[in-house]
Amino acid sequence: MAEAGSVPGGQRQHILDTALALMAQRGVAGTSMRDLAAATGLNVASLYHYFPSKQDLLVAVLAERGFLDDIAITTPTPGDRTPAVKLADLLNELLQSMLEVEDFVRLMLGEVMRNDQTALSVGHELLAATQRALEHWIDQDQPELARGAGADAVARMLRATLIGLFFEHVAGVLDTEDPSAALRARAEEIASILHRDPP
Repeated sequence: MAEAGSVPGGQRQHILDTALALMAQRGVAGTSMRDLAAATGLNVASLYHYFPSKQDLLVAVLAERGFLDDIAITTPTPGDRTPAVKLADLLNELLQSMLEVEDFVRLMLGEVMRNDQTALSVGHELLAATQRALEHWIDQDQPELARGAGADAVARMLRATLIGLFFEHVAGVLDTEDPSAALRARAEEIASILHRDPP
């Protein structure tokens, strides 16, 4: 049986999996690249070949799990694709992506609360990228949402809503055995509010 490190792609995945396990135990600040190298059986120079910095490593964990995919690529609901359905699909796709990396998001949250600079920097990058992607999607797909307040304001509101819903899940506020279905229902609820016909 080949070792995880015998194939470059396998080695990279082995590093990512080991990094997440170590960081879950020790935190981001408590996991040095030297610790990670020892845990993966690599020397530090080899580790830096794959990931030039701890920040690059954190971003790679998210990318590897599909969290940084283009948000315009959503799994469409079959049938009539009204603006409300398109928005619900987009929000649901983002929420499901957050569920897929829940362990990592929980870890990052703890590190941000401890004021870890690497986690803060990655968090800022993610929020900025999400903001840009939402603004672009609104401008291209649903410019009617941006009337008045502008795409940037609507994107900020959607981003904050997504984060709030995810925290409701983490805190157990959604009170359901199927968080995926509960988040889908919330996405549909938000879309129906934003696309409500004026009285």
